[in-house]
Amino acid sequence: MNTSVSLHRIGWLCKKEFFQSFLPFFRIMGIVFGAFLLVSALIAYFNPNETFDFSINVAIFISGFVYVSNSFSELKKLPTRADFLILPASAGEKVFTKWLFAHVLYWIGACMLFLVYYLLSEFVIGWILQRPIPDMHMSLSENLRGLHYATIIFSIFFFAAATFNTGGWFKLLAWAIGGFLAYTALVAAFAYLLSPELRMNEETINFDKSFPLDLMMEDFWLVRLGKFFINYLAAPFFWFMSYLKIKEKEV
Repeated sequence: MNTSVSLHRIGWLCKKEFFQSFLPFFRIMGIVFGAFLLVSALIAYFNPNETFDFSINVAIFISGFVYVSNSFSELKKLPTRADFLILPASAGEKVFTKWLFAHVLYWIGACMLFLVYYLLSEFVIGWILQRPIPDMHMSLSENLRGLHYATIIFSIFFFAAATFNTGGWFKLLAWAIGGFLAYTALVAAFAYLLSPELRMNEETINFDKSFPLDLMMEDFWLVRLGKFFINYLAAPFFWFMSYLKIKEKEV
C-alpha cells in the first residue's frame, strides 16, 4: 500500500466512521435530548411555577466524553480489532479520521443538536405552552474556556481509547491518580529543597498571614511549567502518542 497520505482513503474512512459510529451515537443523543424536552414540557404544563433546569452544556460535555472514550471501539474485541488494524490505510490516516470526528465534527454536531433543542424549546414551551424556558445562554468567553479544557480532557481519553483495548476508563483513572500524586510529591520535594522558608521551624511561621504559601507555590517554576504543559502542550502530546500507539499495534 502507498504509505503517502491519500485523501481518497481518508474520505473512505470518514464515510465508514460516520455510518458506523457517529450517526448512531447522535441518534441516541437526539432521543435523550428529546426525552429532556418532553420532561420540560410536562413540568411547564402541569406546574407553570417550576422549570426543569437542564444544563445542556453539561450534557453535551458528558456525551462527548463518552464518544471520545469509545473512539477506537474496534480495539475492544479481537475480530474487530484485527479488521481495523488491517484496513488498507496508514496509521496516521486512521488516527486523523478518529481525531476529526472526536474533536471537530462532534462539536459541530453538538452545536446543531443544541440549536434544534433550543428552537424546539422555544416553540413548545415558550410559544405553545406560553411558559418561561430555562436559561441556556453562556457568554463567548465561557464557551471558549470550556471548549479549551474539554479539548485537553478529550485528548487524554482519546489516547486512553487508543492505548487500552479494554477497561480504558479505569486504567486511565489509575494512571491519572498515580501521575497526580507523583507530580505533587515532586513539586513538594523541589519546593522544600529550594525554598528555605519551608525548612523554618513551623512555630515561627504564620501560614495564614506572614507566609503566603499558596502564592509562593503558584509562582514556583515547576508549577508554572505544569500549567503551561497542560494548557498548551497536553492535547498535541496525547494526539501524537495516540498515533504512536496505533502504529505500534499495527506492527
